[in-house]
Amino acid sequence: MTSFALSLGSALVAFSPTLSLLLLFAYKKAQLVIIVTTASFFHLLACLLAALLHLPFKSLGLGVQNIFIIVPTSVIAQSIARCAFVHGYHKVESVIEKSIQKHEEQNNSSESDQGGVSETEQLKLELNDTASGIAAGVGYAFFHTVMLYGTLLASENSRMGTLYQDSCTFMPSIFNSALMAFMFGILDIVWMLLTFYGMRRYNEFKEGNGAGRRGSSPSRNEPVSARGSTDFDWSFQINHLGGKMALAIMVVTHFAAAFATLPNQTFALNGCVVALPSLAFVTIVTCAIFWFYCKKNYLPQGQQQRIRLATSRHVD
Repeated sequence: MTSFALSLGSALVAFSPTLSLLLLFAYKKAQLVIIVTTASFFHLLACLLAALLHLPFKSLGLGVQNIFIIVPTSVIAQSIARCAFVHGYHKVESVIEKSIQKHEEQNNSSESDQGGVSETEQLKLELNDTASGIAAGVGYAFFHTVMLYGTLLASENSRMGTLYQDSCTFMPSIFNSALMAFMFGILDIVWMLLTFYGMRRYNEFKEGNGAGRRGSSPSRNEPVSARGSTDFDWSFQINHLGGKMALAIMVVTHFAAAFATLPNQTFALNGCVVALPSLAFVTIVTCAIFWFYCKKNYLPQGQQQRIRLATSRHVD
């Protein structure tokens, strides 16, 4: 049986990105816990969709070559599930905002006398793309880690000895898989944030031809060439990443991360020597793209104005 220290350490490595954010950030707020749970369910739907997409190819008997069908179908299924989740979130968000607006109209006089930030304003602040995107990424990544790593962790604790495989002869499989689960956990969170960003910008572009949601004017920081341009949705400029480009980056980097793990299957010995550095490289590049291209412009104009207004009221 694998030692308790190795099992515990590997589990902490694998689940650290999701559990740390869940415990420190999401679990204190009921609406974020709901988002975490719903995103987890959408990952299960992605697994079901991937299985259905792969089903027609099952009888071909391709052997090892089957991974070149499994990987694309899985990536496509997960990308569809992310976009479907964010689309549903936007629908629910619009209903909540209308309900909040109606509540404010009914209680405007009583809340205005209290000063500070009201409960409805606080709810508006908490329902922003950053908080919701992180919470959704945590839920999606957690179940991805469970599916990717949980079964191996359970089996290792019920067998005699520690499993070593030809794909990584110098490292226990439980730790090798933990490292991959750790990096995929980070990637799942970033991919969900990119999906929130991309879907929001894509919807804004459709509704206002790039001018912003609900008829808002373009940001003064937005490049002049991008305002009203049909090319803005595919823009790849720092702090002005287009919506479709963000979604494309999410899909492409997911393909890159998935194919980075193939040496574990295709190499006769020690494929992890190539797979782990390749996956780490994809993780770093994906995080860097998000940081440099989305960080300053991540929240839409309406949410930025809402935060500034609430901050000014709190200071006053």
